Amino acid sequence: MMRKTDRINALVAIAQRAQTDPNKANVFQQAYYKNAFFISDFVEQALEALMPWHTQEALKSWLQSIPETTQPKKVGLLLAGNLPFVGWHDLLATFASGHIAVYKPSQADEVLIEWLLATLLEVAPEAAYYFQKVERLNDIDALIATGSSTTVAHFNYYFRHIPRVVRGSKSSLGLIYGFENQEELGPLADDIMLYFGLGCRNVTKILVPEGYDFDLLFKATDRYRFLMDHHKYANNCIYHQAIFLMNSDVFLSNDLLMLREMPSIFSPVGVLNYEVYQSLDHARQIIQGHKADLQCLVSHRGEFAGSIPFGTSQKPGLSDYADGVNTLAFLRGL
Repeated sequence: MMRKTDRINALVAIAQRAQTDPNKANVFQQAYYKNAFFISDFVEQALEALMPWHTQEALKSWLQSIPETTQPKKVGLLLAGNLPFVGWHDLLATFASGHIAVYKPSQADEVLIEWLLATLLEVAPEAAYYFQKVERLNDIDALIATGSSTTVAHFNYYFRHIPRVVRGSKSSLGLIYGFENQEELGPLADDIMLYFGLGCRNVTKILVPEGYDFDLLFKATDRYRFLMDHHKYANNCIYHQAIFLMNSDVFLSNDLLMLREMPSIFSPVGVLNYEVYQSLDHARQIIQGHKADLQCLVSHRGEFAGSIPFGTSQKPGLSDYADGVNTLAFLRGL
């Protein structure tokens, strides 16, 4: 078994090792072959977003309440795969807290997760004790699972006999005041377009004031026009545009992103929902109505209550937990 300080040192050491790995480009290419949404630019950005987690200062601060673990529990991890490295936080938290990760990776993200784990074992071979890759989550003491909203009830029933954290579908909102210029909307475009909009921290719906002109927002997204060269993204856009036209739905488009007025917070790839508010109090009411499905709220400089600044939704810290559920506290309590 490893002491907490040894686990922290190992996690710090893999950051530089992963970034400078001469085989990194090949790993990214393999990840793309498994999942065409994992283009190398986005995988690199996802890796860079992990690096602030792997510092002595960040890890020591985050883990200060975690005691030395003398009786590790087997924690089953059913990992998501919608974004590059999306399951890493659960693996990191389980290992850092001194428990054994009995994990089932998503096929969509397996290459990248296994690469980071291999890098960890190169730095600290004794860490192998803490990781068990499995096909089925049997003989576990606790569970952390991520799935769709339709699978939450199934997981909760099947694993009802053990402590568990089960996450469903979430998404994020952007609030536009109306005074933002194109440059200020640029980071919001990142929140919307990065990773093809597939993450729970991606903005899939915006709130806009009455009479808002979407031209500046469309212009802010132009630097992502290269996505139309990606067959999966382009096919999604073509498909949904055809559906909208057949249904005589009203929508706006800049041949990269379609905007439609819709109450739902969830939108398909290539589509951004919007809703018009009459006042900031009305906006608060809309946001409150989405509370059960909301992961992040972004606004200009994070000035709206409960929001974070444009451009930061895909840069979570160690304590920015999926679904707002503190997995570290859950692990500490096992």
